[in-house]
Amino acid sequence: MRPSPGVSSPGAARSGGAARHAFALPAAAALLLVAGALFAGGVSAASCYRSLSRSDFPHCALLSPAYALHWAVRGDNITLGLDADTGGHPDSWLGLALSDAGGMKGADIIVVAGPSDQEGFDDPDGYYATDGGSESDGEAASASSSPPRYVEGPGGWRVIDAHALQFGQPIADMRQDVTLLSAPLSGANHTVAVVARRLKTCDPWDRQIQVGIPQTVSWAYGRGWPSKHLARGDSSVFFVPEADRLWGVPFVPGPAARMPASAIDGMRSAVYSSPNASSASSANGAAAAAAASRTSALPPATGAVGQLAQRLYADRAAADGGGGGAADGGSRGPAATADSKPQQQQEGDEGGRLFASVPVNEPVQEVEVLMPNITIPDNATTNYLCTHVTLPHDRKYHLVGFRALVRSPLIHHIVLIACDRQPQAPARNGDVYECLGMAGGEGCYSSFVGWAPGQMGGALPPSVGLPFGEADSTHFALQVHYNNPEHVSGVVDSSGLRLLYTPKLRPYDAGLLTLGTLAIAIPPGQPGFTLEPNVCPSTCTSRLKTPLRLLASGLHMHALGRSIVTRHIRNGTELPPVGSKRFYSFDYQSLDPVPLDSSILAPGDVLITTCTYDSTTRDNVTRYGEATQDEMCFNSVLYYPKDPDFKTCMAMDAAGDPQVALCAGTNASLAIASALKGPTARQSSNTAGTAAGADLPGAAPQAAMQGGPGTTTNLSALPALAPIFRSGSLVRVPPADTVYEPYGTECPDMSYVPHRA
Repeated sequence: MRPSPGVSSPGAARSGGAARHAFALPAAAALLLVAGALFAGGVSAASCYRSLSRSDFPHCALLSPAYALHWAVRGDNITLGLDADTGGHPDSWLGLALSDAGGMKGADIIVVAGPSDQEGFDDPDGYYATDGGSESDGEAASASSSPPRYVEGPGGWRVIDAHALQFGQPIADMRQDVTLLSAPLSGANHTVAVVARRLKTCDPWDRQIQVGIPQTVSWAYGRGWPSKHLARGDSSVFFVPEADRLWGVPFVPGPAARMPASAIDGMRSAVYSSPNASSASSANGAAAAAAASRTSALPPATGAVGQLAQRLYADRAAADGGGGGAADGGSRGPAATADSKPQQQQEGDEGGRLFASVPVNEPVQEVEVLMPNITIPDNATTNYLCTHVTLPHDRKYHLVGFRALVRSPLIHHIVLIACDRQPQAPARNGDVYECLGMAGGEGCYSSFVGWAPGQMGGALPPSVGLPFGEADSTHFALQVHYNNPEHVSGVVDSSGLRLLYTPKLRPYDAGLLTLGTLAIAIPPGQPGFTLEPNVCPSTCTSRLKTPLRLLASGLHMHALGRSIVTRHIRNGTELPPVGSKRFYSFDYQSLDPVPLDSSILAPGDVLITTCTYDSTTRDNVTRYGEATQDEMCFNSVLYYPKDPDFKTCMAMDAAGDPQVALCAGTNASLAIASALKGPTARQSSNTAGTAAGADLPGAAPQAAMQGGPGTTTNLSALPALAPIFRSGSLVRVPPADTVYEPYGTECPDMSYVPHRA
């Protein structure tokens, strides 16, 4: 490929404007990085190492068939090589962004732009000339009269370190932390650019590049910046995979590195927007899993936490090597369906950011649980419909992954709820019944797996599986929440879930922990109303028999949700958050990996969940509820090894006593509901929790918490609860649990919900 006319030879980057903390390689080194592009010729489809060398970029992910991302991590710095099928125009631009779950809201954006008559990227909306720069998060705004905010390179090319608070044109950061290492090469149908930044910039408008967990990456390209993209998508990447072998699969050099990783039995994951399309669509990035490389180093065994980590690493290594699970019998369940269609031809493949590969030596089968071609009611906005299904139960199985099959635009969420008994008439298998406010019906209370917008699938690490096939996990209720505000009639739906499972049991059972609160009363007209933090106290976690490995966090609110965080406190010091969405969007929910530094929950740790809402569109108080116009505040944490007595951990503020916390499994939760409300409480017992962040009935009884915000109750004085206090299912919340040294104050990050005193 030859440089386009008017683009000068590669050279050292030069700074324009307020660039700080940026760095550049010598011109000769930068030239070597892109020298291969000169000889690429007229290749028509993006591929890894088409124009950049593996020696310079050990890692590569094909984010879409039109966009390849290369990277190299050296010390505290990362070098990114972007190669996209832009058409090779001299005014092309390339975009790459980190965000909570995809899309532009709250995204940390890098744009490499060619010469253009348009500017507009500096401060297009006068953002810094108003109070917009503070965004109520304490960052100081600056006058828009400052120098242009970008780093300029040869030939009129520049790199822009930007961010977005909403869907629209990005805003250039006051501080530029990205360096353009050479002039991009544009021609022969594609554009190649090389940029660099630090992993952790401490700029409040940047996101830290995480170690050992996948991060959501958005990509785009177009012509004449800041014009609208010609194509875009969302994917997922392990930028620094060496530190964690508990998630994903080993990287295998060779042809497999040039395409998205195989997901299941030859299915590929690659949904993308056409280079000629005018509107955005998502792209699945299962290539992320293939980018994880193997390391043999084990963490030092220091104390109980270190010993657990060492054991988990060893078990993961055994799983990678084909080590047997607890049971290794033959497949006696439904036959596996060898679906060889590319996933872009299948339903519901618009996300799947954690859809990692399943080990190739693992027998994987699949079963679909679907609504039976029902007609969506047109007489109400909110409809909860359920149908009972039975999963294979001739033995214990492990669920290892799932895909959402979303076949109607009227679907708000999908949930699969485990029942502790066989359903009774009239709610038999295949029947459809209304289930608003009643979980999945009598005996169906426990979350299993589910879907909400923004997350179309998921998979578990190779050493972990969600168990089913036992007495309490054979019968299930499939619950679908339909949102039909226009009362559209005649819509038939057969949406549901495709479950991937194996009879070869993995070393660990996974569990789900529900955090959050039901004490929600949001006054109208408030741009930033924050609930009282809900505490999962040290008195609860101290009952754990062993430390737990926290895998993923499913943060969930409804349409008013603005930010949500679960803080992790150990010995009076806050660790990185278990989950944090500073720019929450209902349309971009996801199951997010827990940062490594916060991924071990040790006995005595504290978890604090806080939600903030924007109610400026409401005229009345908004309370907790399952309807779309109601609100929620939950975090469903996927973890292992499973503890059946640790399904819900939350202060009883909704029952009027925030100094008492529920710390229990399903049976104890129902006993509390019965003690407070009587036998009829069983039918209405539900909260929320799901592996994908949906409105999922869980173990904590709503019936036990219906005092409501503002109600004061001394639960420890109620005689009916005395046996439950003695059992440890109800515990006191120590005042010291909410006193801690906050995290992130010295090095702010765009992903963290700021600590407020």
